[in-house]
Amino acid sequence: MKITAIDARLIDANFRNLIITQIHTDQGITGVSEVVTKRFDDATLKGIENLTTNIGLIGKDPRQPALHFERMYRDNQWTIGSVAVSAISAIEMAMWDIKGKEIGKPIYEFFGGPTFEKIPVYCHVPGGNSPEEFADNIADAKSRGYRVCKTTLPVFYGQSKKVSEDGAKYDAKGAAYSGTKGKVDGSHNEHQWIDNSIIKEIVSYFEKARAVHGDSMEIWVDCHARLSGATAQKLLHGLKDLVDLIEEPLPPEDIQGLKTLHDASYACGGPKIGAGERTATIYDRNMLRMVTEQAVDIFQPDLGNSGGFGQFHELAGIAAAHNVALAPHNPNGPLSVAQGLQAMCFIRNGHIFETVGNPSEAELAAELLVDPEPILSKDGYIAPPTGPGLGVELNLEALERRPFKRYYQTTR
Repeated sequence: MKITAIDARLIDANFRNLIITQIHTDQGITGVSEVVTKRFDDATLKGIENLTTNIGLIGKDPRQPALHFERMYRDNQWTIGSVAVSAISAIEMAMWDIKGKEIGKPIYEFFGGPTFEKIPVYCHVPGGNSPEEFADNIADAKSRGYRVCKTTLPVFYGQSKKVSEDGAKYDAKGAAYSGTKGKVDGSHNEHQWIDNSIIKEIVSYFEKARAVHGDSMEIWVDCHARLSGATAQKLLHGLKDLVDLIEEPLPPEDIQGLKTLHDASYACGGPKIGAGERTATIYDRNMLRMVTEQAVDIFQPDLGNSGGFGQFHELAGIAAAHNVALAPHNPNGPLSVAQGLQAMCFIRNGHIFETVGNPSEAELAAELLVDPEPILSKDGYIAPPTGPGLGVELNLEALERRPFKRYYQTTR
């Protein structure tokens, strides 16, 4: 089998673009994948094109993803980061899809899976403009069967609905896009002074959520790495009995600070600490310190940004050796959900899988996939896909109806 062409395109997915890659072969089998890099969409797309040409992938056998990963990663003068690794991931995962389709088995079968009878998943819940709105949004998620949800840091995020440069607005409750603008400006960095009232207001959101829902919903909060160590400590103590996990409280390079916060949370009986979505391959040694030094309870690499299936398997092994669980990062489109389900089914230390998980995402999946059922949550779980490769097929006509759209985010 030989590669005859590699096509990559940007697809509008309502508040971000998906980079969809197709690898065509001389035997009529086409492998597909999805990665998301937001502000660096164009650069990642160009990276896929450059790899295709510079590594000479046309004419090569796509059923050797491990070999091709090594060549794509090593045949480079520079140390490479997330954008380049995402381009490599796109090609590597599409190769695995081809391998699965040829043999007629899901990708997880090649790695010894499935390791789950059903995969637990959580959903996004926007914080909204008030504690009451946040509690209502959680109720909406509960009505759809979820028992674990995540919100971005209230007050910092979720209080504005504008996400595109042409002025288009997406209803926060409908789109569950909780990363939109809040009271704290996006240019505000972790070292700048912040009023104590902000922390108190954030805490009030979770106080209301617990008052309304009790322990019927596990709640995570994603800080998007926007806090200093001191502010994170203050937030940690304020949320100690209100949230179950704090994600990315500190900038990703501050592993010592993360370890300090993690140990402080242990000491006070506080929430779990999660991070790792910015990890780029097993060679990203500083990021892996959060695992090897047990600075997190939950490791969250993104399959599409960390090298693909082969690298994810190795990252999971490193985490398992240090008694750290995985909850793969995935605020992305339907193919990313399919990819993540395959990965969850071949790791031993999978904890729970992230999905946006709202009606608008289900509608997107129904539009972009021939059959979306294999990736849809039922009562907070998704069954392991049984189809070959990724277990889903793209609706190519739908891709044509969703051309690239320039989005920007006014906050981190």
